[in-house]
Amino acid sequence: MPGLIRQALRFRVGMPSPVTLGPVVTRGKVVELRPPATTDAAEWSRLVRPERARLEPRWPESDLDWPTRTSEAAWRDRCAEFRRLGRVGAALPFLITVDGDIAGEVHLDRIDRDRGSAEVQVWISQECEGDSIAVSALRLLLHHAFGEHELRRLTAAIAADDRGAAALFGRAGFRREGILRVYRENADYELWSLLATDRPEEPISDMHMVSAMDIPSGGRGFKRSSALQRRLHELVPGGAHTYARGSDQYPEDMAPVLVRGDGCRVWDADGNCFIEYGMGLRSVTLGHGYRPVLDAVHKALADGVNFSRPTELEVAAAEDFLRLVPGAGMVKFAKNGSDATTAAIRLARAVTGRDMIAVADQPFFSADDWFIGAVEMNAGVPEATRDQTVRFQFNDLDSLRLRFAENGNQIACVVMEAATALAEPEPGFLEGVRALCDAHGALLVFDEMITGFRWSASGAQSVYGVRPDLSCWGKAMGNGFPISALAGRRDLMELGGLRTDSPRVFLLSTTHGPETVSLAAFRAVVKAYTEDDPIGVMERRGTALADGVNAAARELGVEEFVAAIGRPSCMVFTTRGPDGRPSQPFRTLFLQEMLRRGVLGQSFVISAAHTVADVEHTVQATREALAVYRRALEDGAVDRFLIGRPVAPALRSLASPRQL
Repeated sequence: MPGLIRQALRFRVGMPSPVTLGPVVTRGKVVELRPPATTDAAEWSRLVRPERARLEPRWPESDLDWPTRTSEAAWRDRCAEFRRLGRVGAALPFLITVDGDIAGEVHLDRIDRDRGSAEVQVWISQECEGDSIAVSALRLLLHHAFGEHELRRLTAAIAADDRGAAALFGRAGFRREGILRVYRENADYELWSLLATDRPEEPISDMHMVSAMDIPSGGRGFKRSSALQRRLHELVPGGAHTYARGSDQYPEDMAPVLVRGDGCRVWDADGNCFIEYGMGLRSVTLGHGYRPVLDAVHKALADGVNFSRPTELEVAAAEDFLRLVPGAGMVKFAKNGSDATTAAIRLARAVTGRDMIAVADQPFFSADDWFIGAVEMNAGVPEATRDQTVRFQFNDLDSLRLRFAENGNQIACVVMEAATALAEPEPGFLEGVRALCDAHGALLVFDEMITGFRWSASGAQSVYGVRPDLSCWGKAMGNGFPISALAGRRDLMELGGLRTDSPRVFLLSTTHGPETVSLAAFRAVVKAYTEDDPIGVMERRGTALADGVNAAARELGVEEFVAAIGRPSCMVFTTRGPDGRPSQPFRTLFLQEMLRRGVLGQSFVISAAHTVADVEHTVQATREALAVYRRALEDGAVDRFLIGRPVAPALRSLASPRQL
């Protein structure tokens, strides 16, 4: 996967094994495979002397006693043998190092290049065996064996009662073939094998290869970020251009100001590295710096960005979109979601001759008056405008039926998300909404900002089989590049065109709507979703994350207070106080402890760039954060643990309780 691999191989000269593999980060630890050297003798000897029953290989059958076999002199003899085997191409030995310290060995032995086969042997210290370190090391070796040495079959002999070794090789993709008799004296062994054609699909991409400086952590502090944030408050109202990005949404003096991103990782002005969730307010699903999108953007950029007439790219982008959304007859592009939803409202009012809007009780639809008038932060919106928007409850047909009964001849349209991270539509609900709209002559508008390219590339409407009259798109359409869209029935959309006898609707007309960079990004995103399965990756990673976080919460006895919930591709976390109610102070404590451990996010909304290793790190960070959380629950308050004031709702009416 582009953007995930920083460093795969570092070549060294004069060693029996000419390469160093890695490093990779597993559970926050840097794992590397490097050639053995005689200078490792003392460290190796100190490590192996207590280790008598770890994973294969144990040492060859010998008349020497254990202390002699594990001495520094014996290690130097082994290194000489390693060099000899390396020179003739019969073996490929590596040391497993964790944070620079030796943790074990992994070998390719009995290499037969004519047959394309070799034996694999692993020895790992007891301290690291259960830490996923052995799996990471073995998969690095497999990638090298199949990719660089073009081997076709690897085998491993495992003592019949060695469950740890069987679990390790099983996780790496090996399958048990049968029993080996008299492989070692007085013991039966199992033969496990792996063919190149059967190896795991992601032998490397599930291990983020990085330098040691890229280990997720907030250990460098936030001094420079805090200084930049103070300057932002002098220059930008609220200190950010989006309220959800504001410093009041993070623990005080722990709001990172970012400088770059790669995959799912970001770095701040202090040099901290974080695994990021909810990337770009859910707009980045393929990862920061996703190469195919960047390549498309660079090509478009070189040919010019904005013109006085439509471009050929607009034709291609519109065709791509309409192929994805079969219920749409026409599409118009813009730059942000509010443009699209407000255009839908204007069109619905023009079609029906009505003014009122019914919106589901979902968080956000637009920055424009028709919606902001219905939230708490509505200063500056005329009272008459506020009265034109009414709310109904998601999954409650009776609440919408009541709104139609009260205002039936005045409601122009119903605006809603077909589903949210926490709420799937109940059977018959969306169909019921569709029927109510039809019965009362109102249009149905689906907001696909989040569900589009996260539930399906064709939107939630394709998942649930209910077709809206109009739909509004954005966020992941451009993998972070600014683009949105209004799509709908042809007869409705034509009211904003030149093929109508009706009064024309000022649908969408934006200077930057058709600029080429974002349209090129959108087309590259469509291609990625067509050729690959980013939604499947998000679902798998999200499921693993939820399982790990919730298991950690159960282990610590806080599962009633903290949980990862929702659709795997769009998860959030709950943070409840001692009374079992949602708590901003406890949410802030959780955010604080996660930031300290290199996880940045107001949610667990995942991307296709998150790897297995990233999920493992997040689960471990959560486990450690929950240990602090539990102590605060035992205290009944966060006072001893939280630095600064709690976070506050983004769309509140007053600056307090986080007034500067």
